[in-house]
Amino acid sequence: MSTKRSLRLVLAEAGVEAALEAEEMTGKSINDLPEYFLSVFIARHVHQHFKTFTFSMEDTVKAICASEEIDEALISRPGKVDIVVRSQRTGNIRHIIELKRSYNVEGHIADIVRLAEFALAAPAGHPLERNFMVMMAAASESASEARWERMCELIRNQFNDKITLICTPISLDEEMLSTRKGRTNDKPLMGEVWEVRYEDENC
Repeated sequence: MSTKRSLRLVLAEAGVEAALEAEEMTGKSINDLPEYFLSVFIARHVHQHFKTFTFSMEDTVKAICASEEIDEALISRPGKVDIVVRSQRTGNIRHIIELKRSYNVEGHIADIVRLAEFALAAPAGHPLERNFMVMMAAASESASEARWERMCELIRNQFNDKITLICTPISLDEEMLSTRKGRTNDKPLMGEVWEVRYEDENC
């Protein structure tokens, strides 16, 4: 199994452990805690599996593009990304990971599109051709299925089949409920890892 593929599975494992630790340590669900809790936990968990990886957090799009010689104009949304996976030996960027603690469709689409733009804009063969989003939120199975269909269609239409999406569920206990105030309070938690990757049609 390649590192690129197995990273998605390790991120799914990290989601399970983060949800359990959040509940045990604070009595709150993972989506009810600051995003930084999830960010640090995921970085630590991934590093336990891949000792060659190190991490930076909240890097700007501008800095990422400058570092990897990517045309910043190809990335439609500026701002910061949640986690940048780097080579521990060289410090070079490997992948981008975005985190979501709600099932807001606009935010979901915006992150997936930006990850896809990075995958397309990266130099040929660059690890940034694969990026990830980890989502821990309160949502139903039917909502997840509808979101998957909508997202696949949107990405297919926008990127002309050059981007592939892979969604891996994060296996949470059905009794794990959201403690976040509002309409999601006391609703079952769900988790997903989305891999966003460039497909070279010449391969």
